[in-house]
Amino acid sequence: MKEIKLLSRLCSLIISQAELFRERKRIQYLNKFNIDGNKITKNVEIFNIENVSIGYGTYMNSGQLHAGPNSKIIIGKYCAIGYNVHIKSYTHDSNNPTGNNIKMTDKNIVIGDNVWIGDNVYIKEGLTIGNNVIIGANSVVTKSFSDSVVIAGSPAKIIKYR
Repeated sequence: MKEIKLLSRLCSLIISQAELFRERKRIQYLNKFNIDGNKITKNVEIFNIENVSIGYGTYMNSGQLHAGPNSKIIIGKYCAIGYNVHIKSYTHDSNNPTGNNIKMTDKNIVIGDNVWIGDNVYIKEGLTIGNNVIIGANSVVTKSFSDSVVIAGSPAKIIKYR
């Protein structure tokens, strides 16, 4: 019985060390692209990371940053990005989204400084979000917005000026 407990503790130690090693490697990888790996959780998927720029002090809890091969996602400084947020600069073209001849749309997204993005937000390709913007939870952002506004809804619209 003592051997089983000892073996169990040893396995737990090995697993925890492997998780720490994986986390250090993830942070090193993100840092290689000037992304603060300590602020972007392991629950964030980043596609085409070479086309993603995240400013100092910005954090993201979970979701996807899906840059295209010919488009960028640029997120400013000190942004707070909630859970299950999807920001996609690369997606299916509405003219031919499925079948043998799928077409893709590839357009930059620029998000300013000090932007607060609530949980479950979707931001589509080709948009610019100004500085000091708040995006309410569960919003679908389909057009660009200027500085210092609060937006919410599906599609998102201005609900207040800051």
